[in-house]
Amino acid sequence: MERHAHLMAGDDDGGTTTMSTMADPIVPIPSFEELSPAFQARARRGKERLGVNVNSLHAFAHSEELGGATRDYFESVAKLTELPNELRLLIRLAVATANQCRYCTAHQRHQLAGLGVSEEKMAAIWKPDTDELSPRERAAVRFAQAITLDASGVPADVYADFIREFTPQERIEVAIVATSMGMLNKLNDALRVPLESEFEALVA
Repeated sequence: MERHAHLMAGDDDGGTTTMSTMADPIVPIPSFEELSPAFQARARRGKERLGVNVNSLHAFAHSEELGGATRDYFESVAKLTELPNELRLLIRLAVATANQCRYCTAHQRHQLAGLGVSEEKMAAIWKPDTDELSPRERAAVRFAQAITLDASGVPADVYADFIREFTPQERIEVAIVATSMGMLNKLNDALRVPLESEFEALVA
């Protein structure tokens, strides 16, 4: 709880400096050729987004039905939200760093860089007083961080800023984007999904 307070106050970097490399995965990572047609379609879409074969997506292929439905849910969160893509990725980065998930942190950093987002802005998600973030961005990432760290203990000022900046629909979508990212963080870490070598430098 003490560390959570430091994080929300901007006294920490969200654990990005302490993320450690994963041990061997607990499930094999299938090749593209080993995937079912449905998972090959998902894998193609993943490669279009990130430019590489996505290990996490391939790992889920061991569970054709439930794993497939879960990957479809994650895609739907990105596809159906009306939040701007940059804001969605900033929220996801805030959650991934709060959870110290190096796999998802690297992926969000890669995608944000592709949108032209600066390193300074990415670092600003743990600095609530910085001018790098707009009031809406600051309110969203602070809310995402707060519900990741302790959903039953969101500070009153975080709630106030969040409610002021977002409509009811947007509040729901921010919460879904944040909590679905948290779910993916836990799954990737629990399965020890290895980060693709192309992204290692992003969390070195």
